[in-house]
Formats: sequence, C-alpha cells, structure tokens
Amino acid sequence: MRSTTLPRVAVAALATALAGSLALGTPSSTAAPAAADRASASADRSGPEGRAAQGDRRDRAVDAAAAYVRNHGPAGRGQGGATKLAGTHAGTKGTYYVAYQKTLQGLPIYGADFVVAVDESGRATGATGKPARAISLRSTTPTRTRAQARATARRQVDRVRTVSKPVLTVYAVGTPTLAWRTKVTGTKAGTPSITTVWSDARTGKVLLASDAVREGTGNGYYYPGVTIGTSGSGSSYSMTDPARSGVKCGGQNGAAYTGTDNVWGNGSGTNLETACVDVLYSVGKEVDMLSAWLGRSGIKGNGTNYPAKVGLADVNAYYDGSTTNFGHSQDNARQLTAIDIVAHENGHGIFQTTPGGSTGGNETGGMNESTGDIFGALTEFYANNPDDPGDYLVGEEANLVGQGPIRNMANPSAVGDPNCYSSSIPNTEVHAAAGPLNHWFYLLANGTSGSTSCNGSTLTGIGLQNAGKVFYNGLLLKTSSWTHAKARVATLTAAKNLFGTTDCTTFNRVRDAWAGISVPAQSGEPTCGGGTTPPPTGGTCTEFTATGTLSSKTSTYKPSTSGFTTTGGVINACLTGPSSADFDLYVQKLSGSTWSDVAKSESASSTETIAYTAGSGTYRVEVYAYSGSGSYTVKYDTP
Repeated sequence: MRSTTLPRVAVAALATALAGSLALGTPSSTAAPAAADRASASADRSGPEGRAAQGDRRDRAVDAAAAYVRNHGPAGRGQGGATKLAGTHAGTKGTYYVAYQKTLQGLPIYGADFVVAVDESGRATGATGKPARAISLRSTTPTRTRAQARATARRQVDRVRTVSKPVLTVYAVGTPTLAWRTKVTGTKAGTPSITTVWSDARTGKVLLASDAVREGTGNGYYYPGVTIGTSGSGSSYSMTDPARSGVKCGGQNGAAYTGTDNVWGNGSGTNLETACVDVLYSVGKEVDMLSAWLGRSGIKGNGTNYPAKVGLADVNAYYDGSTTNFGHSQDNARQLTAIDIVAHENGHGIFQTTPGGSTGGNETGGMNESTGDIFGALTEFYANNPDDPGDYLVGEEANLVGQGPIRNMANPSAVGDPNCYSSSIPNTEVHAAAGPLNHWFYLLANGTSGSTSCNGSTLTGIGLQNAGKVFYNGLLLKTSSWTHAKARVATLTAAKNLFGTTDCTTFNRVRDAWAGISVPAQSGEPTCGGGTTPPPTGGTCTEFTATGTLSSKTSTYKPSTSGFTTTGGVINACLTGPSSADFDLYVQKLSGSTWSDVAKSESASSTETIAYTAGSGTYRVEVYAYSGSGSYTVKYDTP
C-alpha cells in the first residue's frame, strides 16, 4: 500500500514492512506447487517412458507401504478386518502417500483409515491413523431398516432436497458399531446443508451428523450481511474456514477469534471482529476466483492459504511470508480490510510461490506490488459485491489517508505513479514502480477504453478473465529478479500456449499492450504463426468430430490408439470440455513403439487448440482430463 501524502514516518514504516516481505522468496530452482503438480501429471501421461518412470515410483511406494502395513498390522489378523489400498498420491520431490481403507466382512469402516508416507528413496517413514487397530463386531446384521435410516437422516435437516440410499457401514470412532450412513442435502435455518448421518443400525441412535457446510453470519464494515467460512458447532465457534485450508483470522497474537453463536462483528469500522468478517469474506472470494478462473489450488498453489491478523497498530497492511496483517486508516475510522487490499496482500503470496520467488530490486518489487493489485482487481470483479463493485482502483473503499484510492490501474499518473516503463523504474520506490505493469494489465483487459497508451495507439482488450489467465500463466514462467522485459516474453509465451496459433488476435493484443506501456520487443521472444506451428490454410478443426466423457486423470485417443499416417501437413485439433474441469490436448507421434508429445495445449481451462505442422509419420490426438470429469467434444483435421 502507498500514498505520497503519508507522513515521512508512515512511509518509512510502510516501505520497511513490505520490503521485508519481498526478501522472503522461494529459491529460483524451486518449482511453484501448481507448476510442479502439472509437470508431474504431464510426466505421468506423456507417453510410455514418462508413465513408466512415474509408475515405477508409484509401484515402489506401494510396495514399501505394503511392507509397512504387514509389519505394523494388528496382531490378531482374523479380528482386524481386511485392509485395502484406497489410493496413491504423488507429493513433491518424489514423495508418495499411500492411503488405506479397512473393511470388515465387506463393510467399509469409518474411523479406521490410515495413510503411509514414503520418502523419495522409497522408504516408508510412518503413517497417520492406526494400522495396528483391530476391528470386530458381534454381528453385521442390522435390525433397523434402510427406510428407518432415511427417516432418521431427514430429521437432521430442516428442509430436505435429496436423501441418498443408506449404506451399511462400521462406525469405528470409539467402540465399533454397525451403522447406516446416509447423506441428506437441504437447508438448516435457511442456510445450505450437506449432512452425512451415521445412525446405529440396531437402535436408530444418531452416532454422528456431519454438516459439510459451516458458514457463519458476518456483519462486516465493507461487506455487511455476508456469509463466511467458520468452524465449530453448538456454542463453540471459530473464525477458521474449514473449506479453505489455512484460512483463519484473529488478533495480533495469531489466534483465531472465537464465539458462542457463529454471528460475528457489529459492522463498526473500529471493531476487529468486524474486520475479520471482511477478511474471511475477501479471502474466500479470492481462493474461489483462483480455482474457478485460473485453476490454481489456494493462494500457495498447493491447496493451502495464509492466516490473517487484524489490529495492526499502523496505517499499513502487509504480507510477511507466512501471514497477512491489516492495520487501520489514518483517521483510525476503518480497518484496511477491503477486498482489494486483502487480495493484494495475498497476491504477494502468489508472487512468492510461483517460480523465481520474490527476490530482486525495485523493479521486481514494483511488479510484486502490481501483482497484488492485479489479484485484487480480479477478486473484486469475481466477488461482484454491490457494496464494492469491481473496478481498477486500489484501496478506494478504505480511503487510507482521506484522499481516495492509493493507485489507479487505468491511469497510474492520476495518483502520481508512472504510466509507462522507462529506465528509471529500477530505481523507483516499489509502490510507484507498480504503475507500468498495472497499466499494462488494464490495457490488456480493456484496451484504451477509459485509458490511453504510452505510444498513442488505440488498443482493444481481451477481457478481464483472459487477461488474468495470460498474466497468471506468465507468472508460472517467472524467474528470479523479474523484469518487465522478461514478463513480456513470458506472457507472450503464455498467450501462445493458452490460445494457440490458429488465431493470433489474442497474442497480438498481449504484444500491443506491452508496446502500449513502452516495453519494446525482446530478442528471442515468441511470434505467432511462425516456427513449427504456422496458421493453417483452409478450414480449421472441421474434418472430424468426436465426443465422449472422461474422468479425472484419464485419456482418450483420436481417431484411435493406433493413430493415423500422413506424408506431412498441418494437424489441427480443437477441444471443448466441461467448464468446471481442466482438460488438455496433445498431438503425439509414434517412433518405433513409443508415442511422444509433439504439440500440446495445457491451459487452466478445458478449451484448447493446436495447429501442428507434421512431417511424414503416424500421429494421434490425445484428450487428457488433468482435473475434473465430464463430457467433451474434440474436432480435428488430418493432412
């Protein structure tokens, strides 16, 4: 956060807090979690060699875990029930986590699952849960019927929408008990409910009714009457979001605020519980935006997020590498917890956990600040809250020092920041140095509508969401000591990967937006329509059409697994998959008995295109469900 009108002491404190966070970067050799996850998945499906290597590591982990289970299983094996492999999960740096589920006479057991950890060397290092626990029951014949179990489950929800078929299980939290497990959806006290009910299969007693939806009622200052993620039940609640790992909010001691009624805040600008309502609402919207629009899992990219503190005794807000912290406005009438400020601070976490980290000079620092502003704008537009409509102003609701927004992305010079890149940017204070990249993002999303370019050109934007995708995928190509010149090359590369080369419109608009802030062409930067993937002539993706469905981590091949043979020419492929999933598209070539990728389109969505100039040989088109499931349509042309 920044304002040129802050007192000298406040400016120094602000710069110190944020500069301190900038030094906390990940090593440049460390891949970002999201990128590493995709690379691992890509290796798993990138032909026999990649799958074999990944399969070998997985098989070694399963073998090690199985040996661990044999050595740590229950002494009375006849009473322990059967132990079944439930799944394997690749971790980072070659680790694996092997999950097990116990059954008794074919019945699933709730409360007796466990996971064995296997390190990179293939050695089992321990387990969560209790592999040695023995499970037994007097009888597995219920005396309560399914209909009675359904009726019991229905009573746990005020208004019922659906009730699943009850499943006979063993409830092993405490003394093992034969139970019916039923899921009922509907509402409780007017709020959504997805409740799983375990009821005793002999007495009908409810053993557990677990609601997956826990939304507290919040009276925020900026966002009154919103729902927020909280945890707890009965008369004990916490401002900890169970659906978004790591998200909690409290005071300066780091502990989440607690309460007895799951109703938070009083709407006052000076009430800190109210400030946490705004924080939890804002973080929730940002995490949801990252998933829905960019395919990123959490702020850190690995499914986890940062906790927040309020009550900072400073006209400031900051991110310190492990926590976001929020102070107050200069007149002390408001906390600095508006959605664009909260999302800005978490944006520093995204910058840090993408490749290259956050180390570097003022130019890198300025791009770090701009990254926060960009994610703030994306979140504000995604939230679409009528009390704070999406815009390209930064901190306008918080009114830090009584003069409105502290940055203006459409026109940075309106608050004293540079609109255009120049040789002075590397020596400019980091918050002012955010101006050029902020301006680039606005021009990319909106063109010169509401703004002007530095070179006098009239520009057309690609829309907010597409601009966000290009920027974020550029971050996944980030290196240490990030510069505007490097970012130009990265985002052009991202645009080419995301939107292909069959239509260069988006690519050209990314390029023109960089020229629009005076960042010139760079040596070796990509071009659209050149190299091995020129625009095709004639029709595009019109010759063949295939449809089908895929589940996560599965593939299908067109026209078949054996492919087609050509003497050379352009292969076009266009994929449309489910909007809630991430499907990828590949062209593979057969060499001997091995299929290898020769072209790919791996955006965070399920809309992919490829135009590949093939030599003579045998090829096939692969559709791969990177995450999510659903139906797809793939159209392709063969030479």
